[in-house]
Amino acid sequence: DMYFKIILILSGAVFIYAQSNYGCFDSSDTQLTVTLDGDEVYYADFKKGLLVWDSKIPTTVHVPLAYEIALHYRAVYCIHLAMFYLPPEIIIYPRDEVIEEEENTLICFINHFFPPSINIKWTKNDIDITVEDPFDKCINNPDGTFHVFSYLNFVPKEGDIYGCTVEHASLEKPQTKFWEADINQTSISPDIFCGLGLFLGLLGVAAGTFFFVKGKLIS
Repeated sequence: DMYFKIILILSGAVFIYAQSNYGCFDSSDTQLTVTLDGDEVYYADFKKGLLVWDSKIPTTVHVPLAYEIALHYRAVYCIHLAMFYLPPEIIIYPRDEVIEEEENTLICFINHFFPPSINIKWTKNDIDITVEDPFDKCINNPDGTFHVFSYLNFVPKEGDIYGCTVEHASLEKPQTKFWEADINQTSISPDIFCGLGLFLGLLGVAAGTFFFVKGKLIS
């Protein structure tokens, strides 16, 4: 089905789009990946000056013009982002319903920051907590900024206050968001899940940068 759509693009029979995610870094490196219906089609290797097509894509449908489009996105968006730093947005919330003395996980969601160099630490009642891996890696958003999740396993007790502190080049001083164990509050704020669900939905489906390719331009 994916091959058929690519062939339709080349033949000029349809107007179709593929989603692209890109990330810009302090080292001036760029990552750009193009997907079609969730399947990776190719990624741009700017150091070698070529496209690396997925092995499932037949060579007969490789499009040289796609690399020129990738270069355009790198020039426009990475230069734009490099002109300034973007501060992170921070949300902290529990993974599950909070029940006293029952193990749970706090999640610190840090979003829309640039560049992707960031430090995260956790505190409990103003005392630093040692976390072996505060986060896995920074993940690029479709707009070239980044987001990351940090996790802390904990056992809630009434009155305990946890903090997620973020250090980033855009901040004059570290920024901290706090969460206080409220055992009487039996449900997690629906606004958090609604907002986060909306963000992840847009990230995976419609938000960000798209390539609109008419077959007649590449036929």
